[in-house]
Amino acid sequence: MQYEARLKRFQAWLGEQGDAFDAVLISDRSNIRYLSGFTGTFAYLVISKDKAYLLTDSRYTIQARQQSVHFSHIKLERYMPPTSIAKLCESENWPVLAFERKDLSFDFYDKLKSCFGRVNLIPLDSAVEQFRAVKDEDEIALIRRAEHIGDEAFKHVLSIIQPGMTEKEVAFELELAMRKQGASGLSFDTIVASGVRSALPHGVASDKKIEKGDLVVFDFGCVYEGYCSDMTRTIGIGSLSDAQKDLYALVLKAQTSALKAAKAGVVGEKMQDLVQAIFDKAGFGSYFGHGLGHSVGLDIHEEPRFSRNVKEKIPAGTVISVEPGLYVPGIGGVRIEDLIVLRDGGHENLATSPKELLIV
Repeated sequence: MQYEARLKRFQAWLGEQGDAFDAVLISDRSNIRYLSGFTGTFAYLVISKDKAYLLTDSRYTIQARQQSVHFSHIKLERYMPPTSIAKLCESENWPVLAFERKDLSFDFYDKLKSCFGRVNLIPLDSAVEQFRAVKDEDEIALIRRAEHIGDEAFKHVLSIIQPGMTEKEVAFELELAMRKQGASGLSFDTIVASGVRSALPHGVASDKKIEKGDLVVFDFGCVYEGYCSDMTRTIGIGSLSDAQKDLYALVLKAQTSALKAAKAGVVGEKMQDLVQAIFDKAGFGSYFGHGLGHSVGLDIHEEPRFSRNVKEKIPAGTVISVEPGLYVPGIGGVRIEDLIVLRDGGHENLATSPKELLIV
């Protein structure tokens, strides 16, 4: 990973902000990792246009020096991070410190404010996230590997799933298979939702037994070297009704249409509208209640998104999901999701699991 280049880009951006603030306190763990490479669970970054500090305690001092070679290191005073941060700003003569509004707790802010004398604190939105939105090829390679692990795990589950197994048992098999292939964790709680529960968009695996005639929705992902994957597939057990098959065909049509339109420069709102129009025409528009897709990286939900709230063009290098779904009481739910990389003139699909209706 090119952490030095990332830090320099961020510092150049800080320089462009003029006198708005002197330095930025970075507290979000993913942003800390993105800029410094530090993977520990406790640290803060304080960055100006020409200096960069990583502050952590004695548990991580060796690790920090090994992972974050482009930062100066400060040992935090025990249980008193605000005091250490305040002392640093005063010693560097930084009278205005920006902080991450979305991450810093009010309790920490309050303690930090009480430590400062003449230093002013100002909130900042998505300072690092704007850089994280476009992935470099090293990042894409890690996400591609994470998605491949998911593909292989799903293949394993298809070979062992049968009526009578509980959703939790199937989820365990899926998660174990991802771990065996090198995943360090899960992107989120695994969704295995069958039968009537398939109509729950976020139906985390339960004790319900899978039965013949069920639609089963699998939504899962893993973490590989810090980066997340995300994929959804829906299958049938034993046999399905015509209504269930038609529902699946409609969702697949919507996803295929969205993928055909996906390329660098597309507007998130227009992608959402494209799929909504397909569902509306078929009379199922009211059963599609979520966004079409979200970016994925160090976090499972990142910006930008395929949604009505995104009016801007989405750039090349964005890794984003395409996941239309319909959730119909009495019939069940279907969602199909791929993770793609937007490229100039098209996209790269990182998922390879089949999407034709599988009935096992």
